[in-house]
Amino acid sequence: MKKTYSGTGFKNVTIAFMVLIGVVLANVGFNFYLISESKNTIAKMTEVINPYIESLEKFNLMVTESKMYSTNWTYLKYSKDDEDKKELQALHKTRYPELKKELEGFLTKLDKKADRDSLRAVFKKFNDLLVVEEEIMETLASADDYEIPIKKLGCEAIIDDEVLPRTAAIKKQLSKIIKRNREEADNMKHDIEADTFKLMTIMLIASVVLFLFVIFAVYFISNAIKKPVVKMKDVVQQLSKGELTDEKVEVKENVIGEMAHAVNILADSFTKTSEFAKQIGSGNLSVNYDKLSDNDVLGNALIHMRDSLRTYADEMETKVRERTKEVLEKGVKLEHAYREIKDSISYAKRIQESILPSDQMITRVFDQSYILYKPKDIVCGDFYWYTQQGDDAVIAALDCTGHGVPGALMTVIGNSLLNQIVNFSGITSPAKILSQLDKKLQETLKQHGEIATNDGMDAAICTYNMKKKEITFAGAKRPLYIFKNSELIEIKGNKTPIGSYQHYGDKFFTEQRFNVNQSDTIYLFSDGIQDQFGGDEGKKFMIKRFRDMLKGLQPLSMKDQVASLENEIAAWQGQYEQTDDMLLIGIRF
Repeated sequence: MKKTYSGTGFKNVTIAFMVLIGVVLANVGFNFYLISESKNTIAKMTEVINPYIESLEKFNLMVTESKMYSTNWTYLKYSKDDEDKKELQALHKTRYPELKKELEGFLTKLDKKADRDSLRAVFKKFNDLLVVEEEIMETLASADDYEIPIKKLGCEAIIDDEVLPRTAAIKKQLSKIIKRNREEADNMKHDIEADTFKLMTIMLIASVVLFLFVIFAVYFISNAIKKPVVKMKDVVQQLSKGELTDEKVEVKENVIGEMAHAVNILADSFTKTSEFAKQIGSGNLSVNYDKLSDNDVLGNALIHMRDSLRTYADEMETKVRERTKEVLEKGVKLEHAYREIKDSISYAKRIQESILPSDQMITRVFDQSYILYKPKDIVCGDFYWYTQQGDDAVIAALDCTGHGVPGALMTVIGNSLLNQIVNFSGITSPAKILSQLDKKLQETLKQHGEIATNDGMDAAICTYNMKKKEITFAGAKRPLYIFKNSELIEIKGNKTPIGSYQHYGDKFFTEQRFNVNQSDTIYLFSDGIQDQFGGDEGKKFMIKRFRDMLKGLQPLSMKDQVASLENEIAAWQGQYEQTDDMLLIGIRF
């Protein structure tokens, strides 16, 4: 009996390979779609959203600058060369219109109705604020205008009643807009990260599926050729035994032979494909690939994938260069902005230093004295004050809420109020000075109005009568230390601070008087030294160590005390950052 075995199984093998190619192409197409979507999202975030948030931050800073410049215009005497006045005029004429135009352009691109309505409301409020500031600028247009009390006091009232409340309202509304956009940017960033993770997961799953499909194809091919090969083996075995058989395997020219040839080609193609894919995976997108034929679907798909990746890589490289250039340009702008801010704060430092009393003023009365003054930042929230009214010399150490720029603004207010109370009103009683300072500070900061702040200051004030050799002391949360015969005596102040809405009602400050003898030494100070972290365990300096340090300084001259203090504080602080502003006034009689 003669049986014929045909190669119909190879038709199914061809179909299997076509399905395999389809899976690869589908995987490549889907990955390309995900990559394109991610690229568009990143472009929107870097080109529109982040610059938009930066412009909002600039607007928020501009509102603060407007308040600061208009306040300085009111309280600092007019001068043509005053940089703050020039800056305020520039803000009105050019900076604000340019920034407004820039923000409106972003709103057009983003098409965010909520931001558009909110920002238009902010623009209107800021325009109204600029009108108020222009009224101040026109009222105090020359140095002579500052000598007219009704003009200057009127402008000060405008600052208190209009500029400060309006500025606070604008900044509050701007902060909400900035917060909302930052949250949207964070959500977009999280979406990008999620899409990236999803892409990696899909590619991993596709690779596993492709691997399983290859295993299945190999198994299918093996089964397709197993039967004719087994039959050929039976025939060969029979012939090897010398047995004759009528059973023949009809083999066409393209069945077993072509199958073996096709399998070899397939193995080679898989090897080449694997090597090609490996080269692409390692980033070599210039590698060549020899197709099996012009109609090699898998080869054409792989080459198309390589060319697509090469094009995409070139585009990404161009984008990276462009983004790098943009980042560098923005870095230059940020550096410029940082220098401007630092210069502004340095200028504020010069202003703050200019209001502090000179050493010569103090040493005319207290020849054996020193002031240890160490700001935490460029500008300081601690300050000292001195004046002389007849036989009375008044000296004070004050610690304002916060440090840096906010604290420095409080020192300017405190210095101005002390000048009004003592130099203009002639009050030298420390208790009355503290009461007046508390009242005027609360009026200035509107702590009894609709806007309540917790800003205030601690203070220690001494009045020294040069004829009687008598000290009168009053303190608001700050004590006075006096050393008599190297023994420390602590004279405590009252427990309520100056200002602060948490301490409202009628405050009462008490005075204590005592005579001083030759070699007696007094100290007025803030809490900056005792709150400094340091030492081996990073603990606070604490009040006990502070007292012991002062006691150990008593055998030294006042000049040597300063050097010893700085060395001991530096040794304690070590590598730790300065915690707070430091102020210590020492006077020996």
